[in-house]
Amino acid sequence: MLISYVEKYGRLKQKITLADGDSFIISEKDWKAFDAEAGEDMDDGLIEKLYREYLLPKAKLRALNLLKVRDRSHKELISRLKQDGYPETVIRQAMDYVDSYHYVDDIRFAKNYIEYKGGRKSRRELAYELSQKGIDITSLTEGEDGIVLPDDRETIRALLEKRWGADAAPDVKEKERMMRCLGRRGFRGGDILSVYRDLGI
Repeated sequence: MLISYVEKYGRLKQKITLADGDSFIISEKDWKAFDAEAGEDMDDGLIEKLYREYLLPKAKLRALNLLKVRDRSHKELISRLKQDGYPETVIRQAMDYVDSYHYVDDIRFAKNYIEYKGGRKSRRELAYELSQKGIDITSLTEGEDGIVLPDDRETIRALLEKRWGADAAPDVKEKERMMRCLGRRGFRGGDILSVYRDLGI
């Protein structure tokens, strides 16, 4: 495989780009051991060895260290490995490894995310944020896994009581301001007005 580019990456690393578009990041010291330069052909067997014996163990360790910090979705973990300069082939193998031990579980991630943030976010906001992490909450709530989204009216009620106290008596200006604030967070106007009526404000 032809080596298209060898570029300095940070202080002590090199970014290697191959003719097929694959690229990876490796320390200058380790790259020197392969004795290859831009414009040269690198034996496919040597590339395979580099991926298998050098990059893959590092990608696995990086994935595990990222998961030690916090739980992540598949999409998040893949994105971080891409940012760290691992090629697609290595990323797929690293993900197969963490999946084989069930270290990454999008259903578990979604449940924990909703449990942690559901008390202050609308269903629409939760669905959007999870979609950014590669999780389709609609399919999960409809499936057998039984993910339950919080009731928006209950969330609105809790947010209002936290803001105004149990005996809420806001003036018109404050009610309108709070309604706009809740609307920007994805709560529906009808649900907000319903809770206002229930609270007698």
